[in-house]
Amino acid sequence: MAYCGPRGIPLSVFLGWAQADQDAALAWVGYEARRCSSCGYHPDEGPRHAHIDVCPGCVSREAAAQDEDAKVRGAHVHMASGTTGECDRCVTTAAANAGR
Repeated sequence: MAYCGPRGIPLSVFLGWAQADQDAALAWVGYEARRCSSCGYHPDEGPRHAHIDVCPGCVSREAAAQDEDAKVRGAHVHMASGTTGECDRCVTTAAANAGR
C-alpha cells in the first residue's frame, strides 16, 4: 500500500500488474525511502554540498516580522551536485573572496 495508497491505485489493480512491474514499483519505494525527507539527498547520488541563497522578498517580509538577530534573513539552503572543488559557483566565490 505504500506505493498504491498515495497514488490512488486500488490494491486489486496493483495485484493485477505483471510481477516484474510490481517488483519494480516496490523497489522504487525502497529506493526513495532512503532519501532524506528534509533536503532530498540520497546516498546513491554521490557527493553533495550546500549553497545558501538570499531572497530579497523573504528578507523584507522577515525583517518586518522579526527583531534583529544574528541570522541572515531570507536564507535558503539547497543541495548542489559534486564537491565544492568541482562546483563552478563555489570555485568562483572562493576566488573572489581570496583577496579579502
